Amino acid sequence: MKQLFLLCCLVLFSVSATVPPKKIKLPKAYVYIPSGQLEQDGKQLAIQGFFMQATEVTNLHYREFLAALERQGRTADLEKARVRPEGWNLPGAHMEPFAEHYHQHPAFENYPVVNITREAALLYCAWLEETLQARHPDEVIKVRLPSETEWMYAARAGHKDVSYPHGNYLRNSKGQFLYNFRRFGDESIHRNPETGEIEVKKDALKKMAANLNAGTNFGPAPAKSFFPNDFDLYHMSGNVAEMVAEIDHTKGGCFNSTGYDIRIDAPDEFAGVTGASPFIGFRPLITLLEKK
Repeated sequence: MKQLFLLCCLVLFSVSATVPPKKIKLPKAYVYIPSGQLEQDGKQLAIQGFFMQATEVTNLHYREFLAALERQGRTADLEKARVRPEGWNLPGAHMEPFAEHYHQHPAFENYPVVNITREAALLYCAWLEETLQARHPDEVIKVRLPSETEWMYAARAGHKDVSYPHGNYLRNSKGQFLYNFRRFGDESIHRNPETGEIEVKKDALKKMAANLNAGTNFGPAPAKSFFPNDFDLYHMSGNVAEMVAEIDHTKGGCFNSTGYDIRIDAPDEFAGVTGASPFIGFRPLITLLEKK
């Protein structure tokens, strides 16, 4: 009886599991992430293969989605999905030019969309799923946000125990930064002689605030910039934090995060953020399932 139960479970899993890539026309922005294992908390977790967008969803991608909702007369969904540019109005940051231009100006078409709610990101996934399913009625296509485990597996790109998508360092062998994040120089850090603690010098924080007000080195980079990891995924660390399936959780950190906070397994500095944020975007995951 026990053997029969295990056999039934195996058959059910094989029918519903993600299948290898087929010759169907998926958006060019997506790459295939092969099946494998992720070691987490001393456990080996099996990961089924999936497709993932190589970049964060861009302003252009998102405008196409909004235009489709408008054509379909989905007024209520259009309101839920709208971009909230007022999110750029951070206290003391003087980001009015971003609020005015970031989401509409052609110069920012290929930058990651931000200032949208989780509900909006899920609507985008549902719309893309409907679009792809209509093109391929003989397939079962699912579009969703990745789980934290899937995201971490994709970020590590087959490498074990690495802190970042390219290894354990923030620069490559040529000294180039690999990620878009808030950078501190060695000259900004010192050891407090009284406590022995490592601290950031106060004048460095003042300089950061001045740069923020001037718009210097602050903001997302183009979605396809810097360097991809070995799965051809861009900005899995830094640039904009990415929503995952777990409610009100993100991974990867953003352009305003420190190098420590953009580590793959870093604590989520945006945990619990429920509204639209200029620091948070998303990238969908696509699976192809066998028909039952």
